Amino acid sequence: MNLVARLLRILVVTQLLLGTGALPRVHIISPGYFHKSDPPSLTHFEPALETGLETVRRKYPHTNWTGEILHRASFVDCFSIRDNIQFELSKWYYTKASGEDVLTVIIAPGCFESRYLSQLAAGWDTLLITSIDYTENIADRDVFPSYVTTSPYSPAHQITYCALLNKLNWTKVYLLYDTNSGSFNAFQAQLLPVRIPANCAVQLTRQQFTSSFSNVSEQLQPILRDFNLKSRVLIYVGNPFGLRKILVEATKMNMTSGEHVYLAMTPFPGAYGETFTWQILDHEDQVLAP
Repeated sequence: MNLVARLLRILVVTQLLLGTGALPRVHIISPGYFHKSDPPSLTHFEPALETGLETVRRKYPHTNWTGEILHRASFVDCFSIRDNIQFELSKWYYTKASGEDVLTVIIAPGCFESRYLSQLAAGWDTLLITSIDYTENIADRDVFPSYVTTSPYSPAHQITYCALLNKLNWTKVYLLYDTNSGSFNAFQAQLLPVRIPANCAVQLTRQQFTSSFSNVSEQLQPILRDFNLKSRVLIYVGNPFGLRKILVEATKMNMTSGEHVYLAMTPFPGAYGETFTWQILDHEDQVLAP
C-alpha cells in the first residue's frame, strides 16, 4: 500500500473512532505544476495519488473517493505557485459545488507555497498533507492545527553544515549555486546564505552560475579565483552536473590538490535522477579521475 493510501486509511479510521461512521464522500484536491524532473511537481506525484485512490476505493467501498488535480497556467514552478496558490485555491474552494456532504482534503507535493496552503487549511478546518516541503515549526498546533507531512527533506540543512563547519573550525565559507537546478536547490540557495551565518560564526560569500550555458568555463574561472582569495571551503548547491563542471575547472586551476574543500548535500541518493560521481564515461572522466 503506497503512502497516499496509508494516509487515507488513517483518515477513515480517525473518522470512525470519532463516531461519525462512514463518510459519504472524500474529495482530494491536489494543486501543483508539471515538470519532468522536479520532485515537487505533479508529474511525480499524480501516479501515487491515482494508485492510492484505487487502493482505498477497494478497501472502503462505502465511501465515495474522488480526486482532482488543480493546475493553472500561472503554476509553472515553485516560485509561481507560491505567488498564486492562495488566489487560485480560494477561487476553487468558494466556487465548488456545495450542498453535498463532502470532506475535502488537500494533498499536494508542496514547494515554496506550503505556508500559504497551511494558512488556508487552518482557516477552512481542512486536512493538509504535503510530501515534499513543509514549514519549520509544523509541530506548533496552534498555528498549524490540520497540517501533516511525509517529507524526507529538511528545510534546516544549515544545522548540518554548521555542525561540520564548527567541528573543523572553518570560519570563511564560499557558497556557489547552480541556477540550472531543481526547486529544492533554489530553496536552499535562498535559505543557506541567511541561516548559516545566523546559526554559526561563519563569514559567507555567495555566488551563482548556470551550468547549462555554453560559456560555463568563462563563468566559473573568475568565480573560482574569487573563491581562492576569500576561502578554502566551498558549499555547492545544485545538481551533480554543476558540481562536475566546477571540479573540472578547479582541476585546471590546480585547486583540487588538497588545499580546497568542496561540499555538496543531497536529500537522498539519486534525488534528481543523478549521482555525485567523477565517472560518467565521457571525455572529462580523465580530468577528474582520483
